[in-house]
Amino acid sequence: WLTALLSLNFGFVLLDRNALSFLMPFVQPELGLSNTQVGMLAAGLSLTWALSAFGIGFVTDRFGSRKKLLVLATVLFALCSVASGLVASFAALLVTRLLMGAAEGGIMPLSQSMVATQVDPRRRGLSMGIVQGFGSSLMGSFIAPVVLVAIASTWGWRNAFFLAGVPALFVALLMALTIREEPPVTRRDAKAAAP
Repeated sequence: WLTALLSLNFGFVLLDRNALSFLMPFVQPELGLSNTQVGMLAAGLSLTWALSAFGIGFVTDRFGSRKKLLVLATVLFALCSVASGLVASFAALLVTRLLMGAAEGGIMPLSQSMVATQVDPRRRGLSMGIVQGFGSSLMGSFIAPVVLVAIASTWGWRNAFFLAGVPALFVALLMALTIREEPPVTRRDAKAAAP
């Protein structure tokens, strides 16, 4: 269950992360974005994503509060997706995407550390592959371009962003209600368990 839920969650992360790329032909003319601004939007999200992955990884190793951080990050990136549909300028869209990168960047380190502490070692590699690769490739690379472009073509790009964020809120609720938090393994625990 943990593996499936974390894979689904990361699938929505990639769906939301990639959404702007697929929707840019609709967004660029309406907001009057230059090609340089389009590049800055992608680069900015990637920068805050990278910094967040490092920062949240460090925080979770120190304090071990994985579940709460994971649920919070999921809610925040879903809200950033909704906010992306509300923007009226490049500056607003850039801020929204920077915040989205900061929220999404920590999700994989948190997910992988939960797999490492809660999945049987004999299935850990498979579980990590499913968490990181299956949901993200299926939803972020296969489903997202088809569904988001269809929504944007029918109801407008803003509605595509609104609808992209909603499923992640449902997944956040499921994680909050069903995932149990395992205490982090300390150095003392690791030494005691060593032969």
